[in-house]
Amino acid sequence: MGTGSVLESKPSVENREAVDDASSNHNIERQQVLSVGLNDALIKERMSPWSWAMVRLYGLVALTTLNCCMNGFDGTLMSSINAMPTFHEHFGTRMQGSGTGILFSIYAIGNLAGAVVAAPAADTFGRRFGMFTGSLIIIVGTILEASAPKVAQFIGGRFLIGMGISISNTSAPIYLVEIALPQWRGIFGGLYNVVGYYIGALSCTWIAYGTGFMNTNWSWRLPVVIQAAPSVIVLAVAFFMPESPRWLFANNRPEEARQMLIKYHGNGNPESALVAHECREIEEGIRFEIETGGRRWCDYKILFSSRDMLYRLWLLFLVCVFSQFIGGSVITYFMPVMLENAGITGSSQQLLLNALNTVFSFIGGLCGSCFVDRWGRRTLFLYGTFITGLIYIPINVLSSYESDRLTTSMGYGFIACIFLYGIVFSFSWTPLQSLYPAEILPSRVRAKGMAFQNVVYGGSNFINMYATPTGMDNIGWRMYIIFLVLHFLEYIFMFFTLPETKGRTIEELEELFLERNPVKASLKKKEVVVREGMGVKEVEE
Repeated sequence: MGTGSVLESKPSVENREAVDDASSNHNIERQQVLSVGLNDALIKERMSPWSWAMVRLYGLVALTTLNCCMNGFDGTLMSSINAMPTFHEHFGTRMQGSGTGILFSIYAIGNLAGAVVAAPAADTFGRRFGMFTGSLIIIVGTILEASAPKVAQFIGGRFLIGMGISISNTSAPIYLVEIALPQWRGIFGGLYNVVGYYIGALSCTWIAYGTGFMNTNWSWRLPVVIQAAPSVIVLAVAFFMPESPRWLFANNRPEEARQMLIKYHGNGNPESALVAHECREIEEGIRFEIETGGRRWCDYKILFSSRDMLYRLWLLFLVCVFSQFIGGSVITYFMPVMLENAGITGSSQQLLLNALNTVFSFIGGLCGSCFVDRWGRRTLFLYGTFITGLIYIPINVLSSYESDRLTTSMGYGFIACIFLYGIVFSFSWTPLQSLYPAEILPSRVRAKGMAFQNVVYGGSNFINMYATPTGMDNIGWRMYIIFLVLHFLEYIFMFFTLPETKGRTIEELEELFLERNPVKASLKKKEVVVREGMGVKEVEE
């Protein structure tokens, strides 16, 4: 499924030829690859996706993904309970307006607060500690939310949940990227965000759909209580998981790191060519880290200290900010309002459509994850942004009609556009939102960079979630025009500045960003001679 990321799955006649070497009985091919060293290691030792080492690694990936379940559950929780009359009756709020905006946006303020401590926790005490601490804070916030008699306590609980998710979702994607095999890093990272987010979202939407028929406060309290389930599991198992090998190398524990890589990447073989390649590259990266002074956990100036770091921060900005401002969050968080504008006013109908939209988006995200390594990150970003922009055009047109002017067929067309938007966005963007930022950051500042990402994400999310309901109150459907324009601005920025990261180890990406034109360098391939089972050799130009 992911092996096409490293060796071209269907090379053309011009860049691939094979001959039979009778003396050695090995097939010799000429191919174009992105990384000579990585391909050499992978040709010498092919890892079966069903080996015992991989099965154990899948278990670690699944447990890590629970951190993203918390995020998915919470993101869908608010849109679901926002459609419940019992919730608004209990707290005296409305479906739209500034009061509702505060309920949504305080989560983003919690994200910002969590980002302050997320990097020191992950760098000083390890990636597992960050996941553990974030889960503990989420559990406390859930208790406050579920038991809230007044809106002030509910807001406090949402603040803590936002803070805890920020901490756990700084450490978790770093941990996953650092333990994943390089040839399957794309699909692992993609499934982290897709499976994690949508399992949480699906669980929430269907639970909320069921409890929405209750006429008591348990209709919204029960989904809030269940929100803590993934955090409880992570809290229980975090310190039974192996620590990230890159963190172990960085903290003078190289033998533990090697043993971890041998167990999970080398299938127990201490002579593994892939393990040797990874250890060599990580050690070289650590030496560079020491020379640049990047391990001072409290020093965030390094994020702004060089041209290549500023370039990476620009890419973080692109992915974080525009993921909020190209309109997807409006559909996710305020779908009940949009459905009312389309003439669908029943609470149970809105909850059912919200749940079905999540199911279709999940399917789209699963399919997209399978193509992250094959098509590449850049291709998915560009096509996804352009196509969602096209879909947003009829959304703009249909949302301009008052509900009493909408025909039945127009209402169904509006719903179809919402569903299609969710599928395309999930196919292209959702697998990459955690993966791409973690990939492009060098090891010495990965935790700091991911914390900075959470600050940018939290700030843009706060602006979006607070401004959108107010804007919808004041200018209505015209808010969607802003998101439509931003779609195509994003496409232009990404086309000229977003490099491809597939087919390389995360250490090799360090060299990529030192190039004068990282986009051009990321698309350049090297011609090699491949001898099956024996390795590769670069062809001199």
